[in-house]
Amino acid sequence: MSKTKNMATGKGFLGEIMVHKISHEVGIVETVIEAQAGWPPAVTVKLKDGSLKKGKLSDFREATAEQKKSFAP
Repeated sequence: MSKTKNMATGKGFLGEIMVHKISHEVGIVETVIEAQAGWPPAVTVKLKDGSLKKGKLSDFREATAEQKKSFAP
C-alpha cells in the first residue's frame, strides 16, 4: 500500500524521494511545512552530497523508479 499524499497541504511527502524540477537534483524530503492561509506547502530536501534544497512543493516532482534506485541512501 502506498502513502496518501496531498499536494494542497503537503501531507504524506515526508521521507519521499523527490527531484528538483530546475536543477534535476535528487534528494529525500527531510521536512514539510504544511500549507496555511493561502501559502503553498514548503519542503526541505536533503541531497546526496548532504546539502539542503528548500522550496515550494511545486518546485519538486516525484522521482522515477530509475532515479529512486540510484539514490539508495
